[in-house]
Amino acid sequence: MQTLKPLTALAVAFALALGVPGLAGAQTNAHDSHAASALELVLNDGAKWQGDQNMLTGMSAIHATMTANLDAIHAGSLSADAASGIAADVQKQLDFMVENCVLAPEVDAQFHIVLGEVMSGVSALEEGEVEPGAVAIVQALNAYGAHFEHPGWQMID
Repeated sequence: MQTLKPLTALAVAFALALGVPGLAGAQTNAHDSHAASALELVLNDGAKWQGDQNMLTGMSAIHATMTANLDAIHAGSLSADAASGIAADVQKQLDFMVENCVLAPEVDAQFHIVLGEVMSGVSALEEGEVEPGAVAIVQALNAYGAHFEHPGWQMID
């Protein structure tokens, strides 16, 4: 069973109610296979979407959390406690971004696709599924970098 913090769950429910394209499929497919193709993001008429400082801050923090733990994740040596810590750190940033969201509706709809994938990863980490959870979050971060303007953003291998 996936566990989501109330504000993040509310944001996803709101996005689903609005019919955000790709979000429901992203969460279902990501939970099943954690495949990159689950994200159905599009560019803004060929350009990356412009976000706000809250988005940049939160996504930078999630990126830093994941890159700081990549060696242990790749080695398969990340403990369940460490995975729970990563999940808590990432969830904190998700909550921050949802609470402080001031994105334009079109940007917000695309960003919620990314957030849905990150939330799937957090849920997997909380359930002790370290590799699938980490992969889901990293794939979401890379999809974010390919679709959103974020100065200095680097993809994660």
